[in-house]
Amino acid sequence: MIRAAVLVALSLSGFVVWQGEPSKEVRTKLFKQVLADDAELRECLKEQEGGAAAAQEGMTVEEHDLNRDGVKEYEVQLSGMCSCGAHNCTIYLYRQTAQGFEPILGSASGLGIELLRTSSNGYTDLQINAHDTAATESRTVYKFDGKQYREAQTRIVHLETGESKPATRRVQFKRGRSSATVQGKVSIALPDTYLVGARAGQVMSVQLTSPQKSVGFLVMSPKSTSLIADNARSWTGTLPETGDYYIIVDGDERGGTYSMIISIK
Repeated sequence: MIRAAVLVALSLSGFVVWQGEPSKEVRTKLFKQVLADDAELRECLKEQEGGAAAAQEGMTVEEHDLNRDGVKEYEVQLSGMCSCGAHNCTIYLYRQTAQGFEPILGSASGLGIELLRTSSNGYTDLQINAHDTAATESRTVYKFDGKQYREAQTRIVHLETGESKPATRRVQFKRGRSSATVQGKVSIALPDTYLVGARAGQVMSVQLTSPQKSVGFLVMSPKSTSLIADNARSWTGTLPETGDYYIIVDGDERGGTYSMIISIK
């Protein structure tokens, strides 16, 4: 995670990479701002060995000029269990204002920020890659909406084959219809995840067909993320919550094709 802060460089792969290192004073102010913005982190650091002092010592800060106005924005990452999992770390992004430092990236976690050659509302588009499974990683593009960076697209990429697919797909029902049919090809490494908006009390039915016996689906509720169907090919139930339900289709290592009908009444 720690990157040498020596050069300003442009990557030949199509990414624009970081630009320099801030002063000690700026680093201190940024660390204080991170603690002020992240109450969960503050509480965790009280229990972590070395506490806030160790976290500040291990902090990395990189400068970017995302809107090319000559004023730097700052990418901040902390090491340690309070900020990082086994592979991915929380990423903070700040810009300078008259009042201090303002966060311009919502909750994000991964291996660092890559700056793309495209831009939105005057700010460079960002990509954050994150470890997903032993075989895959997620790649999320963020675009500036005028106030903050928002997630625009996430894809899951199989690292060995290069195959990729959207992390989620929203199921849309045609006007006057209460059902929709989706099709795809899945494996244990690259499942398909569908979002289906519904209200509490409605009845959802999911019917899946596939020539491979290993292919099945699960259904998760929106808020409690309770598992309400698992390893199924046919399921009908009354929905307990209002929101986006997750339907995840997967298979074994060999994978397989499927067709699935989703209906809500």
